[in-house]
Formats: sequence, C-alpha cells, structure tokens
Amino acid sequence: MYPDHLALSDRLKAAHGQSWQAIAKAGDFFTGAERVAFVHAARAALSCSLCSSRLAALSPFSLLGEHADEDGLDPVIVDVIHRIAVDPGRLTRAWFDEVTRHISQKEYVEIVSVVATSVIIDTLHNAVGLSLARLPAPQDGNPAKQFNTAAVDGGAWVPMLTGEDTLADTGMPRVPNIARSLGLVPSALTLFFNTFRPHYALKDIDLSISQAQAEFIAARVSAMNECFY
Repeated sequence: MYPDHLALSDRLKAAHGQSWQAIAKAGDFFTGAERVAFVHAARAALSCSLCSSRLAALSPFSLLGEHADEDGLDPVIVDVIHRIAVDPGRLTRAWFDEVTRHISQKEYVEIVSVVATSVIIDTLHNAVGLSLARLPAPQDGNPAKQFNTAAVDGGAWVPMLTGEDTLADTGMPRVPNIARSLGLVPSALTLFFNTFRPHYALKDIDLSISQAQAEFIAARVSAMNECFY
C-alpha cells in the first residue's frame, strides 16, 4: 500500500494493509461488498454537491436532495456515510434517533468504524502525496451478527462498554469513551483501533517526535475537527 521510500513505520504499513483487507470481509452486520461500498461512498461524499451545500448552510438539516453516487446502497445508509465523512460535528441526537428507526444502533456502529478507518488511511495517502489506495476486492461471507450483550446505557447515543471511573497515569480515562461506544460491536472496535494505534499513543509514542509535540498536534487536529471527545 505504501512505497518503501516513505518514512513510515513497518507497524503502520502493516496495520493499514490489514485493515484494508479486513474491510473487504463480512463484518457483523454487513457483507464485504457493502463495507467496500461504504468506503466508496465516503470518498464520493467529498465531491458531493448536496454535502457541499449542507456544509455551507447554517443548518445541514435545512437542505434536502440526493447524494452523488449512491452505489446501490440504502439511501439512509448513504446519508449516514456522507454526513459522517463531511460534517460529523453537526450530527444531532434527533437525527440519530430518526436514522435508527431504519437501521439498528449496531449497524450504525459498524458503519462509523468502516468509514472512520477509511478516512484514516485516505488522509495519510493525501498527506504524503499518494493517490488513494485501490478499493479491496470484496470477499465472500455472511455477517456474523455478533455484538456485546454486556453494553449498557451510559448516556451516549449507543449502548457502551462499562468502564472504570478512575483515571490512568496519563490523566485520561482508562477506557476512552470512543472505545466504549464502538465496543457495542467488538469487530468494529478492533478495526478502528488497529488502524489508529500506530498513529498516536498517550505515552511511549513510537514516533520521531516527542510526546509533547504529539499532544500538541493531536489537540490542534481535534479542535479543528470539532472532536466531541
């Protein structure tokens, strides 16, 4: 996926390659073909005229229309993917409640995981001047329908894993809220964090920059992206 001359760790290269192929396999609630179509839709969102108009509008919910290149997916799922890819900071609980009248909360979590994973990989490609990776060939297989029955209502939009209230020595929660939320569907949690981990850690970061520099970059990017967490 990456040429040898780029100063990227072997761990990162391996993780991205493994995650790309994992997307092509059936998840817990969608087939490999559907998951690959999610990535295609997330890429199409960046040039979607409806998404551009919504992004410029005072409220993204004031504009109706059809998204570019629905790729055979359910229109509700296409709308979810486009909104996550283009304007996630303005998603609302009312919108989520309406969406989950059509798809389950577990399906929503898997969509978020696949789209967020593809964004990590595509963003790195753009950052280092590479063309986007070719979409993987979907693999046969049926969704496993597995989810964490121990997830509980913790005040989030979806049932969450239980987590300790105590803080780690980094001053952060021992189990990040995003991990608790994705944990409703363990395979979704694994896909996202296997892709994300080579990029950032709260301590002992495996990069050529210092921990303080990494924290500054992470905080700045999070602020720019209006990250809820």
